[in-house]
Amino acid sequence: MGATRARTAVIVMVAVMAAATADPTLPDIWKVVEDSYDSTLTINFPDLEVGTTMLVDELYDIKGKQGVVEVLSRGHTTINNYYTLSQQSFLVEGTMCSQGLVMMQDNYRVWGWIYDNTESPVEEQNFLYGPSALLRLVRDYGKDAVYLGETTVRDISAYHWSIPHTSSHHQVTYYFAADQWTMPYGHVLDGIQLQAPLMVKVEGPQGNPWNVEEGESNQTVYYEYTDFKPYVRPARRHRFLVREGLECKNRESLDPEILEPPTAPYQFQVFLETVIREDGGSEHQTIFRSWLYYSMWMQVIRLDINPGQDAFNPTAAYKSIHDYYTGIEYRIDTATGMCQIRPLEGHQLGNQLGSHSIGGVIMADPENLFHLDDSYMFNGYSETRGIKTSRWTSVRDDIYNPETGENYKKVVVDYQFNTEDVRTEGEKEGTLLPVRVDTTVYNDNNTNEILYRDTLNLLHMQTSFQEYDFNPFHVGECMDWPTEHTWLKITFAGDWLHGASQAPDAFKKKMIEYVAENTHSSYVRFAEVQLDHDLSDLVYGTMLILEHAPYRFQFNQLEDKEPTEYDTKILVNMHDVDACAYACLGYKPFECRSFYKCKGDGRTCYVSNYENSDGASLGVGLCPHYSKALLTETPVQEPNKEMEVILAAKILAGDFTIEMDYTDHEGNPQIGTYYAIAEKNEIFGDDPLFVDFLRNDFYPAYKQGKLLGKYTDLKITKVSYDVCLARCLGQVSFECETFSYCYEYQECMLSSEVVDTPPDANQLVQQTDCAVIIRTHTLDYTLMEGFVYLGEPKEIHTTLGVEKCAYLCDTANFTCRSFDFCLDSIKCSLYDHHTADSPDGMFNESKACMHYSRNALVDFTKYSNQMIVGTRDRYIKDTTPSACAQVCEDEPDFGCNGFDYCEEAESGVTCFLTEDHYSDDGTQISDSLTCDHYSRDYYEGMDRDSYAHNKKNDPKYKYGPGDMAGLGVSMLVISIALTFAGVYAYNKYMK
Repeated sequence: MGATRARTAVIVMVAVMAAATADPTLPDIWKVVEDSYDSTLTINFPDLEVGTTMLVDELYDIKGKQGVVEVLSRGHTTINNYYTLSQQSFLVEGTMCSQGLVMMQDNYRVWGWIYDNTESPVEEQNFLYGPSALLRLVRDYGKDAVYLGETTVRDISAYHWSIPHTSSHHQVTYYFAADQWTMPYGHVLDGIQLQAPLMVKVEGPQGNPWNVEEGESNQTVYYEYTDFKPYVRPARRHRFLVREGLECKNRESLDPEILEPPTAPYQFQVFLETVIREDGGSEHQTIFRSWLYYSMWMQVIRLDINPGQDAFNPTAAYKSIHDYYTGIEYRIDTATGMCQIRPLEGHQLGNQLGSHSIGGVIMADPENLFHLDDSYMFNGYSETRGIKTSRWTSVRDDIYNPETGENYKKVVVDYQFNTEDVRTEGEKEGTLLPVRVDTTVYNDNNTNEILYRDTLNLLHMQTSFQEYDFNPFHVGECMDWPTEHTWLKITFAGDWLHGASQAPDAFKKKMIEYVAENTHSSYVRFAEVQLDHDLSDLVYGTMLILEHAPYRFQFNQLEDKEPTEYDTKILVNMHDVDACAYACLGYKPFECRSFYKCKGDGRTCYVSNYENSDGASLGVGLCPHYSKALLTETPVQEPNKEMEVILAAKILAGDFTIEMDYTDHEGNPQIGTYYAIAEKNEIFGDDPLFVDFLRNDFYPAYKQGKLLGKYTDLKITKVSYDVCLARCLGQVSFECETFSYCYEYQECMLSSEVVDTPPDANQLVQQTDCAVIIRTHTLDYTLMEGFVYLGEPKEIHTTLGVEKCAYLCDTANFTCRSFDFCLDSIKCSLYDHHTADSPDGMFNESKACMHYSRNALVDFTKYSNQMIVGTRDRYIKDTTPSACAQVCEDEPDFGCNGFDYCEEAESGVTCFLTEDHYSDDGTQISDSLTCDHYSRDYYEGMDRDSYAHNKKNDPKYKYGPGDMAGLGVSMLVISIALTFAGVYAYNKYMK
């Protein structure tokens, strides 16, 4: 470039020096104009009757091979954009755009002097369509120029030359400033001053541009340059493109090498700024701002509406999550957490954005958020917000208008993407990201009339976000009952350092992908993933999985209609709409598009592959009628418990593996493999209150159901879960062993029934918002896993769960001190011996059985830092409180009613047995710094075992002194629950 300019400088300097001794040389303006030019002209037609003047604004981009000519003639403006690469010319008049080839304009000579490439060397082929094409003639015909001397133009001293253009029978005369000319813009091109063009005169045949029927006549036309700049300022470069929002029929890509539109990112987050021009493009504007999250591989969109910044029309802030896998929208109020679940309509995002047309453009289909199909044509390079962009244009008739329920007849969409040389913060160089979308909506009754234009600015776009620690697409607010959550812990065998530690997010993503693919689950159900490991080559992935939305929300309810002969009756009775929706979604013989849930006996369900089927009516009367919102052929969402079964089978088959690329300590690429070896349901890990209390005293026997009404001894309404738990603990009129709690209506049902784990299906009512909670009895026992007692059992029972086995031991007709529970035979064997009473040889290792030994301390009450004053001739050295309690219960020589457990510096640990009872009259109690007293519990004069047995067999029994003490503790628990349970329970009840 520098060498070229140096040579140019020499040529110009030589020409100036020669001017003193010889005729001046006709300037070749194209040796100075290297990239582009910008000119303003008047074109005068003095030979016409009446004489006429045109005003012309012309720009040309030499490197881009594109130009634009704007003409104001007789009060009428036309703009012609032309492109050498694609040989297209676009004539714009108002909102009309006609397209043609550049060469087709050859006969329009008055200002369309197209360069005749047939008389030019190949390397010089460069078409010019405007008046400045006359200047281009100098390059190839300068040798024929005749110097005519010095004259004046507008009182400016000028040299002029004449060139005959024989092929068109014209004579062209050029007028250039005689002196070097410094432009007012200070543009001197490395010190080379411009010799400015002043005027070009054309003589020869020319028609009347305003009346072509007059034919051609010899005329003289004057092209007068009032301004000429050898460059185009950046602020004016947008004029090279046809104005956005126009339909140019038969448009082709401006560059034959650029045919495919950019691909929108498959995953991103972006801040949307939607500018709504009201009243047909008036100055009044409304601006909507929102965050948009999108993931194509997850098939979800999240839109955060009004993040505190909407202009003029503020609305309540909410987030809307669109799940295309199921066709459901979840709309969640940001402030209250209230959730609405409803069928998803493909066009509804437009309403949420505030602009019907913008929403229709970016809501194409679930596979791609944008309408960037093959109808988009490359429309050149532009600039917005200081970003160099490529523009892509399409004329569409598939943009939904929610006000009419039909599509707009014509909407012109202009997309702008950043170019390869733009680096976006946080993105790699060359990423083509959309930065702006303009929509121009035309009147359906007059498709040449523009109704309005809207603009969408895409700000802060990033193609990555942290979706694995806490998935931004989860719908936890809509599934906030503990019965709707499952914490699933999956154990992997594999070295933590072999990939998982280097890329924990990638590990979580692969884990989510495997679970979603193999259980056919939507990604909105995976609220959270936690990753942990230990020192024994085990990695733990814990997922918080939400229950599926009710199936009915995948359907729109239509007007009631009677099923016809073309609809299929489901023979299985359906108790509710959701069951019928499930039958439709999973129907195999055909794709079910609608269903009928007829009233009558309330159990009849019809499915159909028509939205509205014809044919003869079946005579069952009008039925509620539902149609599928989005016709997606996706598997039916299964509940969490079914997902667990599927994953357990995959793990058992060795199918669940994760491979991770990593770099070892020597810098070598390696692949680490992690094998899933176990899965476990973590119990109510997300329960909002009393989590530890629940795990110690009660545990869930069944989620998504409740016991039949016949098992309910007491029903309490409008109470929180925590109060229900406390009422079960404090119940005195019967022994509360089980309770069912339903979150939606806050119903608490207490029961004396002891159920297996899981309960028998005949004992249950399926209801997704309920849970069956049973009392834990194994807290009084010590587990010896893998061993059994070889002695003769006193009783043998059949039961599914170890908790019921413990209950049977507690309530046996004898003093039950231990039991065996075997998984393979589901047998419960009760013994009257303790583990401590049996010799070592009495036990044998077992893979299917486990032995539980009863803890005798359960029969004693502890009084800290107290002791009984009396004899200490019965004692045990170096023991534990539990072992001492067992000896006290088994003491053969006297009735042991308690013991002091002392830790003294001189004598060590000693257990002193006593026949005195803590509550007897005359018993002397003293304080002690080293001893605790354990007093044996009695109920109505009986020990715990006898009391429990009698109470079980006495239906008239109400309560005794021990129950009164328990009631006092339980009332305290109730008060605590009422104090701390408010926020969660109240909010859920209000929903």
